[in-house]
Amino acid sequence: MKPHTLATSFWDNRTLDVWEIPFGRWIEEIVFWLTTHITGFLDAVKWPVDKLLELIIDNLLQSWLPWPIVLLLFFLLGLTTRNALVGLGSAAGLLVCGLLGNEYWDLTMETVGMIIVAVIICTVIGIPLGILAARVDSFWGRLRPVLDGMQVIHPFVYLLPIIFLFGVRRTPGVLATLVFALPPIVRLTNLGLRQVPADVVEAARAFGATESRVLREVQLPLARPAIMAGLNQTLLLSLSMVGIVAIIAGGGLGKPILTALNTADIPVGASAGAGLYFVGVLLDRISQPDDKVDRRSLFARMRSAWSTRTDPVVPPVPGMEADAETPPPADEPTRAPLGSARRLGAIAALVGGLFCAFSALLSWGHDAGLLSGYSRFDDNDLPGTHSGIDATGGSWFGILFGLVGLGVAFGGGAALWNPNSRAKFIASTKAFFAAGLVLVSLVVAYLSVSPRGDNYSHATGVWLALAGALVVLGGGAVAALRAQPDGDVARVGIKEVISIAVLTLFLVFAGASGSWLLDQRSDAAQIAAEMAAEAEGVDQGGLAAELLAEALSQTRRVTVRGLDAAGPQIGYIVLALTLIGAVAALSRVVRRRSVQQFGGLVMFGLGCAIAAVGAAWIATFVRLATPALSPGASAFLTVIGGLILAARGWRASAAP
Repeated sequence: MKPHTLATSFWDNRTLDVWEIPFGRWIEEIVFWLTTHITGFLDAVKWPVDKLLELIIDNLLQSWLPWPIVLLLFFLLGLTTRNALVGLGSAAGLLVCGLLGNEYWDLTMETVGMIIVAVIICTVIGIPLGILAARVDSFWGRLRPVLDGMQVIHPFVYLLPIIFLFGVRRTPGVLATLVFALPPIVRLTNLGLRQVPADVVEAARAFGATESRVLREVQLPLARPAIMAGLNQTLLLSLSMVGIVAIIAGGGLGKPILTALNTADIPVGASAGAGLYFVGVLLDRISQPDDKVDRRSLFARMRSAWSTRTDPVVPPVPGMEADAETPPPADEPTRAPLGSARRLGAIAALVGGLFCAFSALLSWGHDAGLLSGYSRFDDNDLPGTHSGIDATGGSWFGILFGLVGLGVAFGGGAALWNPNSRAKFIASTKAFFAAGLVLVSLVVAYLSVSPRGDNYSHATGVWLALAGALVVLGGGAVAALRAQPDGDVARVGIKEVISIAVLTLFLVFAGASGSWLLDQRSDAAQIAAEMAAEAEGVDQGGLAAELLAEALSQTRRVTVRGLDAAGPQIGYIVLALTLIGAVAALSRVVRRRSVQQFGGLVMFGLGCAIAAVGAAWIATFVRLATPALSPGASAFLTVIGGLILAARGWRASAAP
């Protein structure tokens, strides 16, 4: 067994093993679930890629078109996009690949076909995404971190889940290439459209052009250099994945390169490397159009005329220069007095927060470990009292509860005695109300856990903690309701309603009803001890060893779900918080500013509470450090979903 945290030195690197986060097991659970439940969707994703690869590689490049026709087609392609020199160079490069041998010609055609398929799919997906990102700032704000992750994460990292989901060979290789090569065309399409001068766009609209025509005949032609640069980068990144795709039997010129690396075969590696060089150079030259070619439309040529305009010189009005240079004196900021409702919330936060922090040190359970009983069999019958911060007591539910209590008490005290802190979040009514929701949710989640031991009973400390949390929540709710402004605002759109519904379903199915514990322990030790104790006059050590070996030979994988009757049933509190958050989100359809902002505040507080419950559950079982037992992936997904709900609620509550 791993040593207890207190038994090891804090400065010892081995202490990190005690707090190991099972992130890899969470991803494994998610992949297993996907391969079990969405095989139809995965087949639907693979089907168009399979058909495109079969059409372009098997039917056209390798079977139907002879090599002289392929050289002629690439010559015409280079001639059309650039000039005759690029066309001749492209045909010559492919000819060199063919002269390396018939095998290298087939591998070159397979490589070119895979790159063509990848670039076609990236273009079909990437350009519309870039256009949407350029026109909708909120969409770009959500898409940008996804693109960052696709570019920053090494291809080997997402190659493994792609193998589990789609198998091996060239279709999964193309899908892995899409993940790596898609971001440049999306980013540069977005950048090119955003760099189109606004005055040119307004001039086109002034001539009566519709939005679709402005996009088609003004913005896209002017953004064409940036879009083509993105297409060029996508093509080169697709080529760079050839060697990596060969690891999963993707084929192409990466196959002989991988073989040469494994066998130190210099001739094979040199020939394949030369083929990749010529393919890369010709595709790079073809995808870079000549800048001298003028492909502008009528609306695009308006830019030249508009850029030569001169604004009329307006003479200054006598006597107005001094007034324009001297700004009006700014009013001195006045500090608004602390209102009665906010004062009540601050007092409740101070008193209730201190009460919560103190109650975390009291006894939360008797005669068994409520949470640790799911990790250690001996804790199901553990005499004595267990405080809110003990590993056998409240553990991280109690620790996080006490820390939030101290934070809200500090905020309440600051709001009462320090006027300069009233404008800060920690001393605001939003913080009091959200902290109250977090405190109540943590203690209710602890109380809702079903004990495994028959002798367990809740102690007085946990009920006092609930009372303190209700004080904070009540005072914060009164202050928040009194502080809401009134007025009419725009109705919530259908897109937001759909996103809230999707987030609710995610928290219900992936969070509340999913796995919260993954138990891979063997019952060998317990079985051997029981059988050895019952065997009288027999070699107990030998019998125990035999039973132990037999039990260890059996693989066990038990998933404890949040709503299982035999489990902790902590999923019910997550389910309740999620449904209340969904109701608060849907209440924002009411066209009153006070109702919408309070609904957003409830969403923010409940999102923080859901994330806090999931984080406390994970930290509790990481602290226990039981081998072959880890918190389930649903706790991790619950934290993610709670943070998303909190972010949406914060934006809604802060809306003017």
